[in-house]
Amino acid sequence: MNDKYLKYDALELAQDDAFIRWVKEGGGPRRQEWEAWRARHPEKEQEIEEARLLVQSIVIKEAPANQQRIGQIWNKIDAATEGTATRATAPRLKAYRWIGYAAAAVLALLAAFFFLRPEGAVIVETGYGQVARHVLPDGSAIQLNAGTRISYHEDTWGEARRLELEGEAFFEVEKGSPFIVKTAKGTVEVLGTSFNINTFEGHFDVHCYTGRVQVSANSNQEILTSGQSAQWAENSWQRGSFDAQGSPDWQQGRFEYHSAPLREVFAEMERQFGVRIDAPDSILSRMYTGAYERNSLDSALYRVCWPMKLEAGRDGKIVVIRTEESRE
Repeated sequence: MNDKYLKYDALELAQDDAFIRWVKEGGGPRRQEWEAWRARHPEKEQEIEEARLLVQSIVIKEAPANQQRIGQIWNKIDAATEGTATRATAPRLKAYRWIGYAAAAVLALLAAFFFLRPEGAVIVETGYGQVARHVLPDGSAIQLNAGTRISYHEDTWGEARRLELEGEAFFEVEKGSPFIVKTAKGTVEVLGTSFNINTFEGHFDVHCYTGRVQVSANSNQEILTSGQSAQWAENSWQRGSFDAQGSPDWQQGRFEYHSAPLREVFAEMERQFGVRIDAPDSILSRMYTGAYERNSLDSALYRVCWPMKLEAGRDGKIVVIRTEESRE
């Protein structure tokens, strides 16, 4: 068995596919190898146990692992990421949800999304480089973009169809009682329709594809019908129109920008490709117009960097952006 695991801490073990299979399957074909390795390296017992509990805390079971011990491990992760946040003085894109990257990676281990039920709540979250479809108790469906989180109460869903959203998602709502989506900046209420909400980078953008949508922020309300959009900016709604045929570009793996700051462009790349992008502060406010697709990181970097006279270098999951002047 590969002794690379001697260098792994609990988080790294909990992200390893072979380790996950061992914890999940128990009696899998590599069980004896893992047990023998564990016996040969008693000094790794603490890391193994912590990693095992982390994996079990994500895989919901009727008999959960020791919750007190799991809580202690997550507190250690929180403490580590808080330290990272304190040291990060660079642009937001460097740390856009990156300060919690280690924890997010563990949360996304076993599938594109996961379920937790603290006090009756259901939480569905996608990691970086992942999208997922989730069906609600009433049959309504949600497509979550990468780096998105929703939460709702399943036990009271029949009485009140209400959920909270962080990130971006496309909703297909079955007809019935009012369906309410709460975000950090406002709410969206519908009866039966399809619509897209984007809250990334402080935005609150709503696009109505079918039916009728009511958007509210700071007591200001707007009604949208098919092909209409609204963006909350400067304490008021900015209305617009779009082609409502088809689905949002992000669902098709395409990302198009019109005079968008590079800070937002790179933050979306981080989510879509599961990478970290480091860029000089001086370029983050530059405006980019163009598009890229999710099928190739190298192609996406070229499409964004070339017209902006930038260069991109990769080292695994880290991308470093440089200006042409920095080479001289």
